[in-house]
Amino acid sequence: MLLAREFGWTLDEMRELRPSELAAILRELQRQQLLHEYQEMRNKWAFLAAVITNVVGALAAAFGKRKHKPIEPDAFIADEVKRAVARFTGQAAQAEKRETDWDALVAEAKAKGLAGPW
Repeated sequence: MLLAREFGWTLDEMRELRPSELAAILRELQRQQLLHEYQEMRNKWAFLAAVITNVVGALAAAFGKRKHKPIEPDAFIADEVKRAVARFTGQAAQAEKRETDWDALVAEAKAKGLAGPW
């Protein structure tokens, strides 16, 4: 019924959907829910934790000898969640391609006339 309300479908239109279409819709809804939860976690709770930590750290640095190092909100989000979000958004594949695409970097360096230690 949620799909019917969300997309304005009738029951007959929903019955006409193939199982593969329902599976694709379910995967997309799961992806959107994960991204929504990640954004909420990062924009609200991790940001709040970073602000509190940075204020306490700045106060401690004002009375101490050490310099305060600011903390980013991403530091409060688990690595598993970050990897899942990257996998769902396709950023993980792009990052792997950038890391292993040495041919393009070597060609660019040769075009610029740069020489290595060899």
